This record gives sequence, structure tokens and C-alpha cells, in this order.
Amino acid sequence: MRRIAVALVALLALTAQAPHSYVGVQVLTVIGVHRDVAGSQSGVGAGPLLQARLGGRRFAAQIEGIPVVGIPRQGSSAAYGQATPSIGIFNGEVLAAVDRDAKLWFGLGETIYNQRTPLPAQSQVVSSRLAGLRYALSYHGQTRGTHFIEAFLGAAPMLSGTDHYVSSIGAANVDKPERASEIDASLAFGWQRNASQWLVGVRTLNFAARFIKTGEAADRNVGIGPLVEWRHLFP
Repeated sequence: MRRIAVALVALLALTAQAPHSYVGVQVLTVIGVHRDVAGSQSGVGAGPLLQARLGGRRFAAQIEGIPVVGIPRQGSSAAYGQATPSIGIFNGEVLAAVDRDAKLWFGLGETIYNQRTPLPAQSQVVSSRLAGLRYALSYHGQTRGTHFIEAFLGAAPMLSGTDHYVSSIGAANVDKPERASEIDASLAFGWQRNASQWLVGVRTLNFAARFIKTGEAADRNVGIGPLVEWRHLFP
């Protein structure tokens, strides 16, 4: 992953003054379900994803990230109590246009998940950091005038990390290595006005993890929700 990060930084530096570049923020609201061996919990979460894209007509690099935010309306369970997870996400990829009109792009990069969840019924707090290679496919096509449509598909088939269970009552702490996979897809309609772009659409996330030693399902998070995005374009 270090080589990918170095390549990403190098491309950002080389293309900082190139066209097709922007900074922006995407406000995403997700309605989802968390499942594991103890049952299911539903919740609603919202947060800002900070975004940047730097590049030219054939090559570009883009990054997005959300600071660690909590999901306030998380249902209580007998196994965990009022478990209110907090999660942070980083996605970054280097992209290349694969068609003559530069509508379809393919990229490679990295996905990182950071999460922390208190489990009051078990007197524990669990936290983890998962990272792995990310594949990306995106489409940008003009419709009428300054209007356009964008579609995106990202997949991280092998995220690796460890769940750290820390006791709040002095019991032994436990580490559980895990592997996960993640799929991220969105569809949005947008329009441009002067140096700004606005997008409205929908985004879905599908995350599944297993503990390496036992093969037991660690957790499954599935969510979907509306997105609103604003971008400032650079000439």
C-alpha cells in the first residue's frame, strides 16, 4: 500500500494545475443495518465526505474522507446494550481514462476504515483499522447543456486488520485479526454553474468481515441513502 500512496502523492503534485480538478464536500445520509452473531441493529447516520480531484483529460487522482463520526440513532440490543458506533473512511485512487471521449475511467488505490464501538452490556470497547487495495470504475457523461450524469463503483475485496477489544472493568483485552470486503456504488445527476458543480443522487455501501482464526462472521454493514455534493472547479 505504501507504493500506491507514493504514486498518489506524486500524481497530485504533478497535476495540481491541470484542468478537470476540484475540491468539494458530499453530504451523505445512510439508512442501514448492522449484523453479527449477536443479531441485527438498525440505524441512521449522516456525515460530510471531503473530496478532491486533481488531474487532466486522461489521468487523475482523487481522494475522499470522512472524519470519525457517530451514528446517533442506533438501536439497543440484549447482547451489546446501546452500541453507538463511530466510523471514519478514507478512499483514494489513481484513475486513467479508458475510452477516447474520457467518459469511462478505471483506477487503483486504497481504502481505509477506522471504527470504534462501545459495547456497554459487555463492558468493552472494540476498535479496528482495516486497509486494502481498492479498484474503481467511474463514468461521467454530459446530457444537456451544463447537465451531466455520474456513476461510480468501488470495490475493496481484501481489507485486513485487527479488532481490539478493550475491557472497562479490568478484564483481559482481546485482539481478533479479521479480513473484510467492501463495495461502494453511487449514481448522481449534476449541473454546472460558473465554477461550481452540484450533484444529487444515491449511494450504497456493503461491508462484510470475518475473523481469520475461526472463520466466524465478524460483522456485516449494509446501507443506502441520498447524497448531495458541491464542487468548486479549478481552471
